[in-house]
Amino acid sequence: MRTAVYRVFGAAWGIAIDLTAGSASVAAPPDGAQRISERVWLDATPVLEHPPTDRSGLRLTPDEVGWLRHGLGLAAEAIEAARPPGRHTLVTVHRVLFPEADFQAEGLAAAIIEWSRKEFGIPAVPLGISFDRAANRFAFAWRTHQPPPGAEVRRKYPARDLLGRPLHDD
Repeated sequence: MRTAVYRVFGAAWGIAIDLTAGSASVAAPPDGAQRISERVWLDATPVLEHPPTDRSGLRLTPDEVGWLRHGLGLAAEAIEAARPPGRHTLVTVHRVLFPEADFQAEGLAAAIIEWSRKEFGIPAVPLGISFDRAANRFAFAWRTHQPPPGAEVRRKYPARDLLGRPLHDD
């Protein structure tokens, strides 16, 4: 199990998400998990329960879990290529933390992409991001390194998670 820390900052505010998940290689499609691709599955049950399973994270809505599915779907082809052939990969999201003031649901997709990159050693998924001042929101352009029109944003790679625990660079 590992935690990915996703941070992006615009002119006025940012997105801060800590996502803790684990992966397992299984012979058959797992019961109760959501199919993302031919051999990649998502189990978000621990973050859909209330209170969350570990009692330290936040409960996600089904719409927010949709953004986890979207992000994992963007990484699925590379995950399948990095995993043993003929086996299924189950990704279980155990905890998600974010301050509500620094949150936008689309950031969940970017956070699970970041987690996937670290967990499976896959290349970064192309992602463009900018800040739309008029809408006061971040704009994401999936599958491109070109940011959509808007103000420049920057990624930050903090040394501590949202609970203040030191992060280890994996």
